[in-house]
Amino acid sequence: MKEVRLFVDPENVGRVMNAMADVGVTGFYAIEYRGVAPDRWAGFEIREDPEGAIKALNDLSERAVMIVTVVPEECVEKLKDAVAERLAGERYTTIVTDVEEIHVEGR
Repeated sequence: MKEVRLFVDPENVGRVMNAMADVGVTGFYAIEYRGVAPDRWAGFEIREDPEGAIKALNDLSERAVMIVTVVPEECVEKLKDAVAERLAGERYTTIVTDVEEIHVEGR
């Protein structure tokens, strides 16, 4: 099994959800956050006081969404291709990692 994390701009969440449906993904979670893209951070140094650091985060960060799913290994390339097709010309980041164990306890 593989964990796939997709980082996208908020306006592209629906496109990613449709890409996941295209390849049969059955579940995921999404977290909205504020992030700093590498091109905005490169060569930048902040003042190390708390107020200066918080101001820098507020000034540099942008809204983003992280969508996470776990899929069989054979599904990863199909998912990456579907996302690439639906997000052609848009910025996004994909991270794929191994999943060693999944334990689900329900009622």
